[in-house]
This record gives sequence, C-alpha cells and structure tokens, in this order.
Amino acid sequence: AAGVQIMVDVILNHIAAPCPAALQAGYTAVMPCVGWAGSNYGNRRINSEDGWKGPELFHNILGNLMGNCPVEEPDFTCPQSEPPGDCTKCDFKGLPDWNTGLQSTRDMLAKHLMELHDLGVTMLRIDAASYISSEDLAAIINQLPWDLVHQEWWGGTPAETRSEAVGHYRDQKYGLKIANALGVGDVKYMAELLNITQGLEGIPPERAVYPLTFHDARTFEADRFVPTYKNGLEFHQQQKFLLAWPHGMAVRLFAGYTFSNMDAGPPGNCGNGQCQPYPVYLFEDEEPRCMPTPSQSPLSDQEKTYEGYVCEHRWEGVGGLVNFRQACRGLPISARWSSQDSNADLGHFAVRLTDGQQQCFMALVRGDNKKFPNYWGDLGDWRLAGMTTGLPPGRYCDLASLSTQRCWDRRRCPREVLIGEDGMVVTGVVKQGDLLAIHTGARLSDSMDPFVCSEDIVKEMSRSQNWRLHGLLLLIALWSVGQT
Repeated sequence: AAGVQIMVDVILNHIAAPCPAALQAGYTAVMPCVGWAGSNYGNRRINSEDGWKGPELFHNILGNLMGNCPVEEPDFTCPQSEPPGDCTKCDFKGLPDWNTGLQSTRDMLAKHLMELHDLGVTMLRIDAASYISSEDLAAIINQLPWDLVHQEWWGGTPAETRSEAVGHYRDQKYGLKIANALGVGDVKYMAELLNITQGLEGIPPERAVYPLTFHDARTFEADRFVPTYKNGLEFHQQQKFLLAWPHGMAVRLFAGYTFSNMDAGPPGNCGNGQCQPYPVYLFEDEEPRCMPTPSQSPLSDQEKTYEGYVCEHRWEGVGGLVNFRQACRGLPISARWSSQDSNADLGHFAVRLTDGQQQCFMALVRGDNKKFPNYWGDLGDWRLAGMTTGLPPGRYCDLASLSTQRCWDRRRCPREVLIGEDGMVVTGVVKQGDLLAIHTGARLSDSMDPFVCSEDIVKEMSRSQNWRLHGLLLLIALWSVGQT
C-alpha cells in the first residue's frame, strides 16, 4: 500500500539452541529438532535448500567443533573467549553463534537478506547486534541499499565506527522513562519526569529508535515497571504520550498478541511438525480480530480472558496521534502547565508547542492503577475551559480520540474541543488516565456537502501518512520467541 514500508527483524548472530534429542545425539550429524515453522535443525547444524550447514560455520573452542565459550550471566561477560572478553565469538544463552568472520557464512547470511530485499523489505532491525562485530555486520548488510537499519541495543555507548558502518540503535531507555513518569514515579514530580529529551546517554536522538515495548518485555502478570498491554489503560496512555511528545526523531509502536508464557508464539494451529498463524483479517471486508481498547489499569478480569492478536496500534486515538506527530514533532515548547509550575492541579500536565503559525496543544491526567494504588487517589477529569491554547477559534478534533484517519471527513470527531475568539478553551475535557491533543491542522469543517470516501482519497491519505517520513515505525510481532 502507498506510504507503507516493511521492516524485518533478522537474526544474523545465532540459530536456535539444540533440542534434547540433538544433545543426546552428541557428535552424530542429525537434525531431530523442528522449529515453529517446520524447519529442521540439530546441534550446531541446520537444514537448507542447498544442503545442511554444519558446525564448521559456527564459532567454537579450538579443537572442539561442537563446543564454544558461553556469554556468562548475569553480568554478560565472556572470560573464556579468545581473546578474553570478546563476546562476539561466544554462544549467547546457549544459542550456537555463527562465525560471521568466515566468507562462506557471510555469503549465506547475505543471501537471506537479498531474498528479503527482493520481496520488498526496505528496513532491518538486527537482533543481538552487539554480539556481532561491526566489521562482520557491515560486510553482511551493506551489500544492499536499506532505508533504515537499527540494532538491538541494551546499554552502553557504542563505538562511532559501529554507528557509521551499521546504523541506528533500539534505545529502550526512552520508553522506560515514559513508563516511570506515568506509571511508577511520584505524581509530585511528574512534570520533571516527563521532561524527556533522549534515552540512553551516549546514543544521540538522531541515532536512536525509541520503543515503548518490544517482544522481550514479557511478564506473567501486569507489572507497572514493564510496559505491556497487560497494564491496560496505563500502557495505552504511555503509547499515546510516545506519539504526542515532540522529542524523539524516530519512535516505534508495537503490535503483538496475548501471551501466558514467555515463549508463546502468535495465535494459530500447530500440527504435523509445524504451526500456521491465524490471519488478523479472517475475510478481506471484515474488521480485524483484535483486542478492544482497554477500559482500566491493569486489564479487567473480563479483558484478561481475551486470547489472540492485541493490535495495540489499533487502539483508540493511535491513528489520530499519528496525525498529531506529523504536525508537531520537533516543535519547541512555548508554555507548560503542571503542579510543579503552580498553574495546574496535581497529576495534570499540558504543553503548548509553537512554530510560527503552527500551534499544537497536548494535555493529560495521570491515571489510577487498581493493582498498585497510590496515596493521591482519584485525580478526576480535567476541564480545560478558560485555558489559553493560542489556537485560532473553531471546533477541533481531539486526535487522541480518533482511531483511524481512513475516510475521516474532518467534520466530526469522537471528542471535540471548542476554542473561542480569544484563543481560550470553551469546552474540552481530558479524561483521567487519558490524553488530549489538538493542532491548527485538526480544525473541523462545518461543510454540509456530501462526503464520499473514494479509493483516490484513501490513496492520498496513505501518501500523506508515510510513517517513515515522520519518524514513526510500527513493529508487528509475528514470531515465536526462542524458536527458529
């Protein structure tokens, strides 16, 4: 579709850990293990269309092709490597580590990337990137003209040579700061905690991709320290803020599925040695099969019973906030309201963004988490009447209430804000645990002319909503963690 590019999460560092049957076979050249998609593999061996690949293509302990140094936990060091401390040559969590210094290994992995590129993939997220040397990684990926490459990164300042040779970094610290401000920290300091300009020290915003959550962030139960869909409305407010906050060159939304264990794959049927995921759309003209927008924090008992695709990116307001981010990303803050500024009640926060004629306004009220009660209790809704936004008079769509821009007639909106002739709010409410967002381009029309949503309008909307152009990425999780 117009305005859509495909990013693939690629694993170039390792293959799946051997199953018990492969370990019992010892040095025998067998492949008794079966991956989630039906692929066969063994202990440091995989099957492929051009024959099996054996242990000689993996890093190993000198003289023992079936063994290798481990990445030792919990400090993730590699004292047994040669030279000591080089974790790019060791097995991470028992996963056989490709010897990416070999030309034959590089050629095999590059062939895989070429197949993806030929299918239309234009962006990569590189799993376990810090366990591959930047020289090896650059030699593999830079044979093709990717629009964006970003590396899984957990901490520390990367070498500039890696940034130049490979690409951007997944920086989870930015999202954790949002979760801390809106779900963990003391509400007295919320305005200070929300003053987020970057994530990890040592990774500048222009080199970072900021997610709120990702597939490794899994918990059995709702955990306010770990942002996932299980936190319900609290998580949703956090992903709304990720979109509405003007900082961050590139942010990444996540769309996944429910899970009850840490290795759960997508919803589907398993049998005859392989699994087939269910489609999100059962039929082309039907609505997607997704979890509805949560009603409370954490999920209610009824909401917890849902199994299937979550589609966090389809929850109420995300589509509208893409519009807000397009218009307001990078604009300077010209006014702020908070209890710390003595111009708003506790737990209330708002900013005005201004650049010439472009005016944006965002406000929120921190929510209430029933699992983790706080001393400040119910903060209530925020009625904005009398607040000066600086926007021209008119009716505005609260974009944080708009689920999709597809065939939006710009005449009505689930929640509206009325601005008077003096630039002050006449009517407008921020719900507790929610966010409100308006900008000059979101003023509603009073036209009475018939509106027909044609295919041409849809295509034009798709072109204007190019997410990559506006620093917004969407990662849809369709893998099984820990499987091939």
